[in-house]
Amino acid sequence: MSYSGLEFENSHRLAEREYSLLYEANVAALLTTGNGYMGVRASLEEYGSLGIQGFWIRGVMDEVVEVRLTMCDNMYMKKYYVEEDRLKRFERQERAVNLLDFLLVRFEIGGETFYPWEGKVLSWKRYLDLSDGVLHREVVWENTEGLRTRFDFRRFASFADDHTYCMQVEMEPLNYSEAVTILSGMDLRTKSNGQIPQRTLKVQHEGRTIMQEEIVGPKYGFHSATGISQSFSQSNAVWEDVCEDGIAAQRITFDAVQGEVYTLEKLIATVTGRDTRRKLSDCIEEYFEAYQKSSYQEEYEKHCAVYQKLFSKLEIGIEGDDTADRAIRFSNYHTLISIERNDHVHSFSAKGLTGEMYNNFVWWDAEIFQAPVFQQTMPEYSRNSLLFRYSHLKEARELAVKEGCRGARYPFTTGVTGEETVWTDVRHPFMQIHCVSDVGLSVINYLTATGDMEFVKQYGMEILLEICRYWVSRVVWKEEKNRYEILQVTGTDEHHPYVDNNAYTNYSVYRVLSAACRLLDEYGSELDELKKKIGFKAGEKGEFEHVAEHIYLPLDEDTGMIPQFDGYFDLSRELEVQGGSKSGYTQMKQAGLYNKSQVIKQPDVLMLFAYQNIDMPEIIYRRNLDYYQARCEAASSLSYCVHSICYADMDMPESAYGYLMETAEMDLKNKHGGTQDGIHSGCAAGAWMAVVRGVAGMKMTPDRVVFAPHYIPWWKQVSFHCVWHGQGYSVILNNRGIQVTADEENTGELVLSIYEKEYVLKAGETAEYEFSKAASIRG
Repeated sequence: MSYSGLEFENSHRLAEREYSLLYEANVAALLTTGNGYMGVRASLEEYGSLGIQGFWIRGVMDEVVEVRLTMCDNMYMKKYYVEEDRLKRFERQERAVNLLDFLLVRFEIGGETFYPWEGKVLSWKRYLDLSDGVLHREVVWENTEGLRTRFDFRRFASFADDHTYCMQVEMEPLNYSEAVTILSGMDLRTKSNGQIPQRTLKVQHEGRTIMQEEIVGPKYGFHSATGISQSFSQSNAVWEDVCEDGIAAQRITFDAVQGEVYTLEKLIATVTGRDTRRKLSDCIEEYFEAYQKSSYQEEYEKHCAVYQKLFSKLEIGIEGDDTADRAIRFSNYHTLISIERNDHVHSFSAKGLTGEMYNNFVWWDAEIFQAPVFQQTMPEYSRNSLLFRYSHLKEARELAVKEGCRGARYPFTTGVTGEETVWTDVRHPFMQIHCVSDVGLSVINYLTATGDMEFVKQYGMEILLEICRYWVSRVVWKEEKNRYEILQVTGTDEHHPYVDNNAYTNYSVYRVLSAACRLLDEYGSELDELKKKIGFKAGEKGEFEHVAEHIYLPLDEDTGMIPQFDGYFDLSRELEVQGGSKSGYTQMKQAGLYNKSQVIKQPDVLMLFAYQNIDMPEIIYRRNLDYYQARCEAASSLSYCVHSICYADMDMPESAYGYLMETAEMDLKNKHGGTQDGIHSGCAAGAWMAVVRGVAGMKMTPDRVVFAPHYIPWWKQVSFHCVWHGQGYSVILNNRGIQVTADEENTGELVLSIYEKEYVLKAGETAEYEFSKAASIRG
């Protein structure tokens, strides 16, 4: 199967066999190399084309001009979507800055520069190896004079050191012996949204090194420094420093001999002002000293020792279905390179570090779709997303005050400041306040998966209590109905702003308030210091309890239907199409009057079952799934994993599998037409959840791991690994049954249940449940 000209050669290699301008932008995103701190798109070493090349560091941002044009030619766009007055004032927007292109390696042979669009490409193979995270390119090229050269490019972002990127290039003259020149260094002419906000402060050449320092942009003034340490296998080559026309490089000239292999290595370090208060040039000099004693191979071995261990934690193995096995592994690769393991300056973003779209902002995807994967596999890293939110409580409190509320009101999107950064010309995000309770749900999910109450007492409870304060001040008491309501909001379905009592929002608030009250009861005096710190008054817990007890939880008990919001079922089941402006940034599939229609952008009610695991009779679950799936136009990539989980819960494998593959192949097949702008990171994380939560039916609770396994009949076996309360375990599921084995390294007990059968496993023990026979335990 071909994906944007790419095919899987085996379980771990996604390869391109022919250079294609048609797919180049898609491939640049798909084959991105990264380590969570940095992301480097798969642009060519010889030339980083605009729109193809990209190098971002998480959280290094500034403002640029952003042009947003739309014409409101229907009443929905005019009254419900675009805020035209703010659109007139809108001019600049924050975004991650494309710093520079350090990949530059350009060969001149017989007076001609190697470009794949010049001369003849006799063979071409570019592939990302998921087993080690290395991007390869193997080319045989012939210039117009018939001189043939073999090139072999390799590169990776180091998992052993966030700041290190490594490159190795081999070249071999196949039918000639003559002088060859290599231009290797960095191209400083990179653009962000078509502009160059960064300003170079200094370029320094010394020996075989190049250092560049720059100010990333005018608003925040982040400083960045990048250093390249180069070595070349030909000792008598002539080196010349180059600093001209936006290129900082070294020109290496040597006499190439037919059949000899020549190797260039580039070890690259980037450090920014977000990482340290030290002088950045001193940091780069330290890297230069270390690189002098190292090599590509040594850095590769250090990288693999970390990368392969971490990738194995996310690994899902599927036997009997190569297409699913490979697509899910690819999704897991992009999930892995989306997490920053070593700081909390920033958090998960919607495109990771694979493209410019969505500006590297943190959205609610971070807490609901992305963090849960790591909470269940690498909990020690998942806490960074919570620490990011904790570090911006001040800004969240200030935003609440602006709304006339108490507590903390987290923004719909944010960069590194913790302030609201969403595009001001769109109405719905400012009402999409479920993002506040989503942060609270992430605290609860972390505690459920880890049992790490010490972390929660130190950080999470303050977040939770401030979120509860916000909701207590935001709800509205309806005396005649004896209940609290939440008015004028937007749910996860962005097609319907200005609604009352959105189901996802109301149920989420109930869960957060209830959980906070339980923790206050359970830990009592242990939280006294925190209560004193935030001025938590004696009567506040009672307020939380009263709202939790009386908040309206939408459900028609006669029909079993959960209305997505008040009046939802009064709307038309069809969508009237009117006008044709449908601006690209609206994510609408049609120019429709959505305010009059039940057609939704993405799941809202179904999120309660798939990602919040609310406990309702199956008949209610099934009715709502059947109804809302039919109303969903899936304009968001986050739709498919939700539907897959729901259909798995209903033991409908054909539908569950179909939506699982929609999720895993979202960007491989460019299903939403935006792969060139970056990977849909939340969707990629959803592939893991669709297998583990969906197919395996695994849910973590505070006191055990619960399995209600389902199965895809044509799969022979599925396997994965998780961690609950510090105890690791492996799962093997097939049509005959399920096995759960506690890790040999475990120091405590693993408590689990499979359907009605309960188990307590010590290190190395296995619980076996045969679907047609009684369960057993063996050591």
